[in-house]
Amino acid sequence: MSWLFVTILAYFLLAVLSLFDRYLLIGPIPHPKIYTFYVGILSLFLCLFFIPLVIPLPEKNLIFLGLGAGIIRILAILFLTEGIVRSEVSRVVPAIGGLLPIFSFLIFLPFSPSQEILSASRITAFIFLVLGSVLISIKEFSAKFLSLTNLKYPIIAAFLYALTFLIAKILFLKTRFLSGFFLIVLGSGLGSLFFLISKKTRKLIFSHKPTQKISGLFILDQFFGGLGIIFQYYAVFLAKPSQVPLINALEGTRFVFLLLFVFLLSLWRPQLLQEKTKGRILIQKIIAIFFIVIGLAILALH
Repeated sequence: MSWLFVTILAYFLLAVLSLFDRYLLIGPIPHPKIYTFYVGILSLFLCLFFIPLVIPLPEKNLIFLGLGAGIIRILAILFLTEGIVRSEVSRVVPAIGGLLPIFSFLIFLPFSPSQEILSASRITAFIFLVLGSVLISIKEFSAKFLSLTNLKYPIIAAFLYALTFLIAKILFLKTRFLSGFFLIVLGSGLGSLFFLISKKTRKLIFSHKPTQKISGLFILDQFFGGLGIIFQYYAVFLAKPSQVPLINALEGTRFVFLLLFVFLLSLWRPQLLQEKTKGRILIQKIIAIFFIVIGLAILALH
């Protein structure tokens, strides 16, 4: 199976996750640590389904490598949600969409043959995909967008995500996909338990009583997110180290799907997600989709 096809499928599922996240992070879940904690706890439950498939586990050094990747991933989720709550989705998401592929490219550069990662076709596809990812997710470009206050959390989150993908790829080169993925997910779950060390954070988490409706939405949200993450990491497993930055650069396809979902939902409830898809914004998104299609075409042909 092609890593490119698996990546696109992953971002389709993660686009569904984005729909739920926009609702959950704006209102019902009041603090990033609460959201991140429950994401990690659900990861532990997911591990239960994988246990029969991963025995015996890899050697000890690979176990620590996988758990480390999972802990770093949960920190990346925390900084991502912290950035969204402190700033705006329209600033944080495009910043990560642009920074993550760049960090990933720089981190993977020493581990990939230069003739592969620096080939003209891949660099061209990479540039088009990154530009498309930023353009399709940004609403307004201004000096405020580039301020350190707004970029602080996205920079940290993007770097941590890139580091997670690097460790995951090193792990996948030495073990089976299911074993490696199990360790990463287990690490994410164990990482979320560190939030319980602080009495203040414990009180914050357990004082929040979500409604039955919100609990159901969150579980559904994480179901699609879990499937998306499985396919995303499977794409990393299938890809060469030099191709992993392209997986990150393909983040823009997620927003193409999201834009399609928003359009379909707007036929039912025009104000549901409060998206601006008219005039200059619409032209910008069309240009972004054009860039993404060019990037995908280059990858498909080469």
